[in-house]
Amino acid sequence: MFKELRYWDVMFSVAGLIFAVCLSCFGLNQQGSKRPPADRKTNTELTIQVTASHSLVKLPPRRADLAPLNCELTEKAVKLAANITAPHKAEIKFTWQVPVGRLIGTGREVTWDLSGVEAGAYIATVEASDRQKHTASGSITVTVDICPGWLPDPPPCPIVLVSCPSSLESKGSVTFEATVSGGYTEKTPTYEWSLSAGKIVSGQATPKVTVDVSGLKQNWVTATVAVGGFDPSCATVASCAITIGEEKLK
Repeated sequence: MFKELRYWDVMFSVAGLIFAVCLSCFGLNQQGSKRPPADRKTNTELTIQVTASHSLVKLPPRRADLAPLNCELTEKAVKLAANITAPHKAEIKFTWQVPVGRLIGTGREVTWDLSGVEAGAYIATVEASDRQKHTASGSITVTVDICPGWLPDPPPCPIVLVSCPSSLESKGSVTFEATVSGGYTEKTPTYEWSLSAGKIVSGQATPKVTVDVSGLKQNWVTATVAVGGFDPSCATVASCAITIGEEKLK
C-alpha cells in the first residue's frame, strides 16, 4: 500500500508540472489570465539630416576684366534639403538661417545664393518643429573659393581711318568716310559721328556721312567717328579735318 501511494504521488506531481509548463507556453498565469505584454518603448524623437547639392563653390575673380586661371567655376547657388525622420505624420515647420548670401524659398528645400560673397567656410542651419513641440536641428558647411585671375591679351584690334576730300562738293556739303580693316569682332561694327561744325545731312550710324557746311563762320571742319563692336581696349576712334577756303564761305 505504501509503495502504491508514493507511485501516485509521483504521477500527480509530474502531471502538475506538465500543466504548469503548458500554461507558461500559452502565456497564461495560474489563474488562467494572459500575461501582460512586455513594455515597448515608443520613438518620439524627431531627427533631421541636411544635404547640399555641392559643398564647394568656386566663384570668378572679383575684377570683371580678369579670367579664371586653372579654375573650373561651379554654380553660385547651392540647393539645401532637410531630410526628416518623424515618429508620426504631422505638419513640420522649417526655419533656415545662413550667415551670408541669400536664401530663396521656404520649407524642406531651399536655395542658397552665394553670389558675390568672400572666400570662406559658411554654415547653414535649419530647425524643424511640429505641433507636438518636437524639435530637431541640423547644419551643413559650404566652402567658397575665389578663383585666381589673369588678364588675357586683347584680341587683334582694327585700324580705323577717316577720309575726307580736298575740296568741297557741290551745294556746300562734304562727305566723310570711315574705313575699318583687320581686327576681330563677333558683332557688327557700329558708327557714331561727331562734328566740330556743320550739320550731318545723312549717314549717321553708317561708315559714310554727308555734312552741310554752308553758312559757317569758320574755315575748317573736323569729323570724328567712334567705331563700336570691338574689344574696349582697342583704339577705334579716328577723325579727318578739311579746310574751307574763304571764297567758299561766302
